[in-house]
Amino acid sequence: MNRPDGTVLSEHMPLAESRNASRRILSAARAIAAREGAGRITIDAVAKESGLSKGGLLYNFPTKKALLSGLLDQMLAEHRDLLGSVPEQHPLRTLRGHLETALQSEGVTDDLSMAILAAAALDPPLLDPLRVELADDLERIVSETQDAPGAMVAVLAIQGLRFQKLLNLPDGGADLRDRAIERLRTMIDELE
Repeated sequence: MNRPDGTVLSEHMPLAESRNASRRILSAARAIAAREGAGRITIDAVAKESGLSKGGLLYNFPTKKALLSGLLDQMLAEHRDLLGSVPEQHPLRTLRGHLETALQSEGVTDDLSMAILAAAALDPPLLDPLRVELADDLERIVSETQDAPGAMVAVLAIQGLRFQKLLNLPDGGADLRDRAIERLRTMIDELE
């Protein structure tokens, strides 16, 4: 049986057991990223952290690329959960959700994002699930407003916020950044 990330599941291991091991492995990778930085995520380190043998880890994630793909899938699921927490009655729910998820990301997520981006530089298709997710979200964002160009300006600003934080670029100081974010929220609320 094959998973979307290319991982082959054996007929011998029950699917539920494999899922539990996968969660444990991804949790271990995140723990390493939080403690030591994403650059320290290796198959050996994750196997040790998860308490699994290297073979057990490779059974679930046969390559580091598959492991990073699993982490990306997990991050996208968390993004969908945060989007789902925006009240349904909000007229620009998807756009507001993108802003809130950009603001709520934490250091570990940023470290993992950097590791995934670095891997994607060598293997661009690694980001295909992200591209598909964002294309779907953008379609929803545009359908939720009559001001598609205004919504796109907000989307680009949110992506700028993500990369500013991710790359630790200057942000004008906390006060200016907070005021800019409030202006962006107001812009989103004023879109029709």
